[in-house]
Amino acid sequence: MTKWTLGYRYPIALTISLAPALTSMMVQAAPFEAPPATGILDSLCYDYVPKIEKPASDQDANAQPVEVDADRLEAKQGGTAVYEGDVKVRQGVRKFDSDYAQLDQKSRDVIAIGNIYYNDGQVTVTSDKTLKSNLDTKNSELEEGKYQVHGSPVRGFAKRVVMTNNNQNITMEGAQYTTCPPGQEVWTLKAGSIDIDQKEVFGEAWNASLWLYDYPVFYFPYINFPIKDERKTGLLYPGYKQSSSNGMDITQPFYWNIAPNYDATITSRFMDKRGLMEQVEFRYMPDPAHTGTLYFESLADDKQYSPSNPSLAGLSDGHRYLMNVRHGSALMDGSLRFGIDYTQVRDKDYNYFNDFSPQVGTQVDSQLQQSFTAGYYQPNWNLTSEVRRYQILSPYALLPHEMLPRIDYNYYQQGKWFDLAWNSELTKFGYDSGSAATLQAGERYTATRLHLAPTLTVPLVDAPGYYLTSQYKLMFTSYNQEVPDNLVSQDRSRFTDADSKQLTLKEGTITRTLPSFRLKGGVNFDRPLDWYDGKGTQTLEPEFQYLYIPYKNQDEIGIYDSTTTRQDYYSLFSDRRFAGLDRISDANRVTVGLTSRVYDNVGDERLRLAVAQAFEMTPPKVRLYPSNPESTNARSLLSFEGDARITDEWFAHAGTQYDTSEGEFTAGNGAVEYRTGKLTTQVNYRYIKDGNLDYRYPTNTALAEDLSQAGLVMMAPIADQWQMYGGYYRDIKQDVNIDRKIGVKYDSCCWSINMSLEWHNQPDNVTLKPTSEKVIGLQFEMKGLGSVGTGGRSVTLDTELLPYVRPFNLKGQQ
Repeated sequence: MTKWTLGYRYPIALTISLAPALTSMMVQAAPFEAPPATGILDSLCYDYVPKIEKPASDQDANAQPVEVDADRLEAKQGGTAVYEGDVKVRQGVRKFDSDYAQLDQKSRDVIAIGNIYYNDGQVTVTSDKTLKSNLDTKNSELEEGKYQVHGSPVRGFAKRVVMTNNNQNITMEGAQYTTCPPGQEVWTLKAGSIDIDQKEVFGEAWNASLWLYDYPVFYFPYINFPIKDERKTGLLYPGYKQSSSNGMDITQPFYWNIAPNYDATITSRFMDKRGLMEQVEFRYMPDPAHTGTLYFESLADDKQYSPSNPSLAGLSDGHRYLMNVRHGSALMDGSLRFGIDYTQVRDKDYNYFNDFSPQVGTQVDSQLQQSFTAGYYQPNWNLTSEVRRYQILSPYALLPHEMLPRIDYNYYQQGKWFDLAWNSELTKFGYDSGSAATLQAGERYTATRLHLAPTLTVPLVDAPGYYLTSQYKLMFTSYNQEVPDNLVSQDRSRFTDADSKQLTLKEGTITRTLPSFRLKGGVNFDRPLDWYDGKGTQTLEPEFQYLYIPYKNQDEIGIYDSTTTRQDYYSLFSDRRFAGLDRISDANRVTVGLTSRVYDNVGDERLRLAVAQAFEMTPPKVRLYPSNPESTNARSLLSFEGDARITDEWFAHAGTQYDTSEGEFTAGNGAVEYRTGKLTTQVNYRYIKDGNLDYRYPTNTALAEDLSQAGLVMMAPIADQWQMYGGYYRDIKQDVNIDRKIGVKYDSCCWSINMSLEWHNQPDNVTLKPTSEKVIGLQFEMKGLGSVGTGGRSVTLDTELLPYVRPFNLKGQQ
């Protein structure tokens, strides 16, 4: 028997600078090595690309000594020096070779002929023709030169290169540019003339054309391109996609570089089934402590609008718009902070986000959040405030309570044998009756809430391998509540007692004082395993918690920011049954849990299993709403969580909640994933009994139904440069497809094309009847030049409705 022991918890500027120090030549041997292959580009496509070479010191390269070697040196009458036969010049990281070099001491002109090679650590240039340069003016001219930028696949050719103004101005005639490896020139940009001023951000090209293989496909009378990592006003690359609801969807952005700390992007978005939408984004940063974005988009006349269209029935015409404001400020070294996040669409435009998918705004449960925050932060305390309002994106939603405002004060002090915390909050809850949804009639209750919660935590035992902690809390809450006579019907039904049939909400001041006692402890055992070369370790970690909070009837208090929390392993060790402060559940419960982990021979976690259940010594009486039945269960759901890295390629996850009283599973989720190289495949499933399905998922009614969904995602190479990816999700209970996606990508060294096709259920916040939406995506990318199309450069397994999730949270997992 193995013995358990107590253990621990575990852009491009082409510069050619001939060695101007040739005037101090010394004839001596100088070793030369070919440029090394790059190690910074993660692809065998670019193993020919040389590394960037930096000088060994900060000394000016022109001030370093020059080393010259040649087979023969001849000094001619008139002050001309001629070097012939394998001429090599070295100055720091600079290297210059040729078959023949001639220097005129009077005019300071240099001529190099044949097998010209120049390398300054940033660019390599070769030519079989002639190079002319002047050591005083630094003006140079090269015939038929090839160039290769170091650390980058950028390379090309020019029939003639002229450099003036100490190499600041470069003109290339008959120039070519590509990022494709030699012999694999899928695309090439050719230009009659290219001008580069290295003091500017962009270079300019005239009479340019884009070639695919040996065929010209696009002509640019004029084009500019970045030579520095800076911004410049001009057109950005357009975007394209095709969908069932919007038809052909083309975006053309225009970038306006107003100032180094101000810019704007103006985009025209044409949707042939909707019309022309204008989008404007303005960004500002007057200084690093103040940053923000203003965004606005407007569709003057939606072609889909008509009084008979139920999805847009709340609008009086086809004008649709959105505005968004985001701002953040930090003053006094970050101690004082302000923030704004405000998003609004036209009133009663419930389907704006469904139709246009804007990339701004905070949307939760069909509500657009609008908030202003301010706070002062110190090491042991902070004072924060927030004003939060909402815009409803559903005509059936009950108007939420707004915080107008909320003020929090939190203090924390750590002593030698205790931790002391003080949490307090003052919140005024109201609502905007002017934006009431169409089906609501009446008013909502409101209140001002004060909550104080001093907390004392005392570690009773704190030793390696085991611990025991006690916590004492006193929670005082006061509500100044107003209940209207014409209460909205949804509230009246929720707050009507099932037995007395009386409205329980109380007008005026309501106070609640509740103490809380919490005792939590755990032990950690470990033992060696024969697995993993006999160096594996298994832990056994039992833990328990006792929580006591006396009962107090709270049916007189409204629900302002509270809801029932979903139970899992970790929530069983919390001291709350409800999120928010409007309901503090009574408790007299013991929670026990057991976690076991397996570590391999290098300390990576390979397996984690955890199971927990709470036992009610007294069933809790507090309900979220008076109309809800009281709980009679003496035991909580039995919760299980498990993660495993079976091998380096196979992963598994499972989580369940089992009702031991009723003998049935109430929730569960699981996934098995295989990953190796470029292949990833996952099968997943989730189940929730009587889950209130959001109408983003397929359902013909708004009634609660069991959720039972299975999914399959896969990304797999089908050839050396071809990759296939896709996802499939189906609701088994309702027998409908949720989301389907398939795509294929071809990715070569210098270009790629990505094509995708997706079917998903487009939600409708008004009719609650989703429609089948088909979206076609296409992206073509010329690496190093730009991309045209929709989507990112990398393939993703996310679908429109469901993201790809890797639920394997094991320590040390790669």
